[in-house]
Amino acid sequence: MAGETKSLIDCGEWRLDREIGRGAYGIVYLAEGADGAWVAVKVCRRDEIGEERYARELRGARLYSAIPSQEGLLCMHELAETPWGFYVVMDLADDEFDRESPIVESYRPKTLASVIVGEKALPLGECIKLGISLAKGLVALQRHHLLHRDIKPGNVIYVEGRPALSDPGLVVEESEAASLVGTPGYVPPENFTAAAGDVYSLGLTLKAASFGRSIEDIDKGPAIVADTGARFFPAWWRILNKATDPTPSRRYQSAKALLSDLENLSRKISLSPIIESRVAQFAFALSVLAFIAVVVTFYISGKRMKEDLASRSAENRSLVEDLNRRASENKLLTDNIVRQTAEIKSLKEDLSKQTAEIKPLRKDLVRQSEENKALKADIDRQSAEINSLKEDLGRQPAESAALKRALERQSAENTVLKANLDRQSAEINSLKEDLGRQPAESAALKRALERQSEENTSLKADLAKQSEEIKLLKEDLVSRPIGTNTQNATLQSVEIERLRKEVEQLRKVKGVSLEQAKMAAQDVWEAVLRNAYRETFDGISEEELSSSVKKAREKIFGDKK
Repeated sequence: MAGETKSLIDCGEWRLDREIGRGAYGIVYLAEGADGAWVAVKVCRRDEIGEERYARELRGARLYSAIPSQEGLLCMHELAETPWGFYVVMDLADDEFDRESPIVESYRPKTLASVIVGEKALPLGECIKLGISLAKGLVALQRHHLLHRDIKPGNVIYVEGRPALSDPGLVVEESEAASLVGTPGYVPPENFTAAAGDVYSLGLTLKAASFGRSIEDIDKGPAIVADTGARFFPAWWRILNKATDPTPSRRYQSAKALLSDLENLSRKISLSPIIESRVAQFAFALSVLAFIAVVVTFYISGKRMKEDLASRSAENRSLVEDLNRRASENKLLTDNIVRQTAEIKSLKEDLSKQTAEIKPLRKDLVRQSEENKALKADIDRQSAEINSLKEDLGRQPAESAALKRALERQSAENTVLKANLDRQSAEINSLKEDLGRQPAESAALKRALERQSEENTSLKADLAKQSEEIKLLKEDLVSRPIGTNTQNATLQSVEIERLRKEVEQLRKVKGVSLEQAKMAAQDVWEAVLRNAYRETFDGISEEELSSSVKKAREKIFGDKK
């Protein structure tokens, strides 16, 4: 698959030979130029890594290519954009097995990760040189306000024996560092937000080189071959602990500060044997001078020296011993002077740092003074409020007495209410007892209501039958002639009385209104009166008959029908 992809990639004058490395953002090929020079070409295809990651990788490569060639940084010779993506041409790393030609099929780039694999720790001297070289490269990045964000042993390669930071794909301007990127284990706790983040990653990388361990095993301590017994290893480890401090404020704030301490340590190690040698030479010279002085004195004194030789020899031996002792003391004093000089320099640096730290503290002090003034004003205001509250508190006894009297009145009222409540409770209990008896009474009333309903139904049926009989009676009265004799008048009176009683009975029946009964009685009476007028006044006209009946109706019933 790699061969098929390689054949489709056009990288200008560079002929891609084979793949030698692969990452999340691209593939690194061994390539040959037109002049036969071998280089490393990193190819990034837009369609393989996606637009977002492609844009990030391209921007990092552009920022990195603008930096001049610098110790500790891998040299980028060319950056070219193409329709399918872009490629960069870089120095080719040394062969892992130190072979001169990379043409062999087993060529693998030499990285710090491949050097320390298998617990192969670097000697202290090489560690310090490695740290100085990489710190210089990081200083160059930070001078251009850039963050590398992926410093680790695998991204430290060797070119012609010199270490250099590689893989600039995650390089970004410090002001734009926001996304969470980097290799787990080498990412600082606060993420890559400032220059101190790259210092943290470099410190862990140098610890891995000193211990001969991977970052996952760094807590296991140094490998057996680690140079931890070297005289200056504690000083070296103090520098690395400061570089990897989890708290950013206690860490080196820049690669320049780290580089300064590494170079001071390197100079101290270089001067140490020279200082020791000079002290020894000084002691030897003093011994020789003392011996010459003794010999000269012996020859000048002549005979007298011979007499005093025995005593002087003892004195000379004593002087030599004193001289040797003083030489030892001078050596100790020289060591102390060297140490104190380094300490004084370190104190001066600390004093400078503290002076720089004091400036913001002074600003904070001024700000706190202003805040204290505001707090004092708040306290004065609160004091006035407290005095007002005290005055309110002085008025509270009278209010409390009034409240106490009101409470006593409420207690009396509550006693009355309680008595009423007890009485109401007794009434409620009585009502509950009555309510307990109501179901039986309700059942009896229900049965009585049912019987009354049945009686009403029967009465309605009788009323209907009686209404039919009244209708027939009316028809009979209308057609029946009324005689002039007493018998007929008596009969009519009896009929009228009977009709009246029936009308009264109708009024008592449920469902028949007073108006209905009245109208029935009037109709019957009118029919009887008409027959009486016809029999009394023979030949009476219908008009006179209607007028006479109407007047009689108005007089008796008050009806103007």
